[in-house]
Amino acid sequence: MLRRMIVFFSVSTCCFLNTWVELAEWQVSYYARYDPARVTVPAVLCWQLIVFACLLGVWQLLQSRPALYKHRLLLAVAGSAIPFGVSAVALLRMLPVEFITLVQSPWFWPLTGLLLLLFGLLLRRRKVAVGNLLYGVFLHLSPVLLLIVLRGGVAALGSDAPGLYQDGPRAHALPKPPSPNRVVWIIFDELSQEILFDRRPQSLAAPNFDRLRQESVYASSASSPARSTREALPSLIIGENVRQTRPAEPRSLLLTTRKHPIARDWSTIPNVFDNARKLGYNSALAGWYHPYGRLLNHSLTACYWTAGWLLSGAEEPTEEPSLPEAMTHRARCQLNAFPLIGHLPGVFPREYHRQESAARFHYLLEMSRALAADPSMGLVFIHLPVPHPPAIYDRAAKQFSYRRANTYLDAVALSDLALGEIRESIARAGLDGTTALIVSSDHGWRTENWRGTPGWTAEDESISRETDTMGVPFLVKLPHDNLAVTYPRPLNTVVTGSLVLRILNGQITQHAQVEDQLNGR
Repeated sequence: MLRRMIVFFSVSTCCFLNTWVELAEWQVSYYARYDPARVTVPAVLCWQLIVFACLLGVWQLLQSRPALYKHRLLLAVAGSAIPFGVSAVALLRMLPVEFITLVQSPWFWPLTGLLLLLFGLLLRRRKVAVGNLLYGVFLHLSPVLLLIVLRGGVAALGSDAPGLYQDGPRAHALPKPPSPNRVVWIIFDELSQEILFDRRPQSLAAPNFDRLRQESVYASSASSPARSTREALPSLIIGENVRQTRPAEPRSLLLTTRKHPIARDWSTIPNVFDNARKLGYNSALAGWYHPYGRLLNHSLTACYWTAGWLLSGAEEPTEEPSLPEAMTHRARCQLNAFPLIGHLPGVFPREYHRQESAARFHYLLEMSRALAADPSMGLVFIHLPVPHPPAIYDRAAKQFSYRRANTYLDAVALSDLALGEIRESIARAGLDGTTALIVSSDHGWRTENWRGTPGWTAEDESISRETDTMGVPFLVKLPHDNLAVTYPRPLNTVVTGSLVLRILNGQITQHAQVEDQLNGR
């Protein structure tokens, strides 16, 4: 009985191995919005106890029913598909070749079919041998699995400082600013200059971006400081090109730059919000991915943020859940994590991911509109999770959608709508005459990251093959200047922070002066 219980422990643990592996790797603590020890771990432990109890119950039932007992080996083999499948999700990241590359190989499905056929023949002829093999595998894996669970649990529970995952205290509100000048700086995540402006497909309309371009300084050859959000956002905010980052804990991201090769904590580095505050302006932020409220809270008067969609096993719901809600969320994520399930006809496991992404987007857009329309905020920084995949909008139907067929162009159309809504909020608040608008992206469309994933479509493939997609848009609209100016020279958008400060202190009031600033004059 003890050996059987050990095997059942191994099976139940393998059903959630992706969670324990992700927690054991520590970095989840930086990206998590909520404490995994309070949200993730209790839900997983409850499910493991349920699976363990079910296995014991099924075994007792088989023993009491001779007609069923003779089929125990077939049932064991069929049931092993779930723990082995989920374990594969956790372990495939260790391979030197990415799993998506293997799946895209023309030999993958023929070899998979052949292996399944051989396994079926072996099972038919050697049931007992296969059953003993499975029993032995789960039995001898138990010490390793126990070690992984303990390591993941220690990682989740090891940071016992109270409120470690809560936002820190924000900066106190400053009195009336020295001037009515204000800046709203919008970063659209993964927005491509080439797709939006240079070679826009005829099927994509972007009237709000087009209107802004006709009223702004438009840099046609802008590039971002980095190819990933993890490096690009700190670069923009501190005004230095970040070369490397390393998450250390929920409140710490270590940065190295060319000027400072020794790693520094992002939260200790002076940033554009600190400098705006020295000029007498309140700053606010609404964004995703980075835990802004834990890192930059001391520089901001208001801050709203959401986490990204974490890796398989540690995904979080939009709002902090109760235990039953967390268990429901965990069950949906585990079902969706099963390998190759998205290739079954009529099954699209990423629908839940898109629903959660839409909830994050709606929340951030609502907060962005409120901050952009708040006259007490001199600098408003907005980092929206569009058009970053997954696409959650259908531009043809003009409504939110969570289907497989949504494309990058749909996501760009949603970005255009968001821009229009933010500008409308500014206008309704009567702040058009004092608000400078800066619009850009943290990086372009990284097609190499998304090609071949379940959300990749034929339209994505078509438009991505026609052009390079890593350039970013860069537009600056001043309050009292509607003259369109094109800036054709190469530009690293890391200079945006210094441009913001010059606008706030009144040194830049015309688009020609923006051009001079970009030229270094």
